[in-house]
Amino acid sequence: MSTTAIVMMVLFMVFLWGGLIIASINLRNNSDEESGELGSAPGTDDETLILHATSHPVG
Repeated sequence: MSTTAIVMMVLFMVFLWGGLIIASINLRNNSDEESGELGSAPGTDDETLILHATSHPVG
């Protein structure tokens, strides 16, 4: 392999592994309750959602 190929391989390995590490840290630091479409909007806590699901059966 040429020097250019080795340098490009190392750069892309750092880029890919660095992205994986950053994504893992980001997932660890953000809880499910604070992320996603609803986030921490009022009425989206577990108790309220369970109460709503049991009072309005599907079907």
